[in-house]
Amino acid sequence: MPEAEKLPAFFYRLSARAQRCYLKSDAIDRYNFVPNAAALARTQAMLQALEGGSIGAINQAAQHLVNEVCRLLGVAPVRVEIRGVRPRDQRSELHGIFYPHERPPRMVVWMRTAQRRDVVKPKTFLRTLLHELGHYLDYAFLNLEDSFHTKGFFKRESFLVRALYVEARDGARAASKPRPS
Repeated sequence: MPEAEKLPAFFYRLSARAQRCYLKSDAIDRYNFVPNAAALARTQAMLQALEGGSIGAINQAAQHLVNEVCRLLGVAPVRVEIRGVRPRDQRSELHGIFYPHERPPRMVVWMRTAQRRDVVKPKTFLRTLLHELGHYLDYAFLNLEDSFHTKGFFKRESFLVRALYVEARDGARAASKPRPS
């Protein structure tokens, strides 16, 4: 196996079932997902709510976005919980977490950095939200028995971000065009 394709050391400590699940996840790099106008509008509304800094408004907007993505993929929605300042230990900050065994499953995402308590940058917040949604989709949409951080998982996360973060990408393209004098 070429160096770039080596599996992480923990893979070899997994059970045979978990190894099959890991490899299946790693082989899937996108969803059969095309955002509709409602999903794009809900993404924009969530990012606007983030600018306002109200946990309640962000939570409601994030839940609406997640509900729409789940509806488009044909799976039951997952509960979204937005919290304030990220918890941290000596090594890192926790950005989000997914609880697959709760009924219904729940995902938690923090909206403020731990040290400076700044509202997280919009694209970072969206990526974190979609990362946690990706864990849910591993179970509910892909029918995987577990959700690992495989290369395929991160490709699926990036796929969702690229699909839903259209406005900023179009804005960046427009900003790079020369302006008439």
